[in-house]
Amino acid sequence: MKDPHDQPELPTPAPHGATAVTAAITALILGPIAGIAGVMWVLYTVVAIEDHAREYSEIGGYTDLIVMGIVAVVIGLAWWVGGFLLLAYMKTGRFLLILASGVALIVSVAQLFNRGFTFLFIPIIVSLLILVLCAVPATGRWIVADEPEPNPIAHDQGRD
Repeated sequence: MKDPHDQPELPTPAPHGATAVTAAITALILGPIAGIAGVMWVLYTVVAIEDHAREYSEIGGYTDLIVMGIVAVVIGLAWWVGGFLLLAYMKTGRFLLILASGVALIVSVAQLFNRGFTFLFIPIIVSLLILVLCAVPATGRWIVADEPEPNPIAHDQGRD
């Protein structure tokens, strides 16, 4: 006997991908900016070390600043590549954006506490934005929704 309260299944709407597209576009725009800023930061730090060396005989404490610039270049490149991969419906792009944003968040917070640079609130907010947009389940559903169905004919040809 059929249950009178049983509702027919409604078709599920296709994911619209707002979270994924927003994360990808944000990464595509801010990735090159972060990379250029990292290169400029390294150059600025190297010039500051040279100027500081002329005035004082003791040089130290600049290693973390150089590493911060190099990490910014790597994160910018990872965001840029991850943005393209995410727009191509690839899970690798989502993973790369989550990984790069997590590293950027950790490095920015560490430098904020270490050096007290207030401008680091910008990369912290951007990293959190990309991280959250990529981590939400809607982004994963959008990627999976565009995966092609397996071709049953191709699998049957090898059985002859």
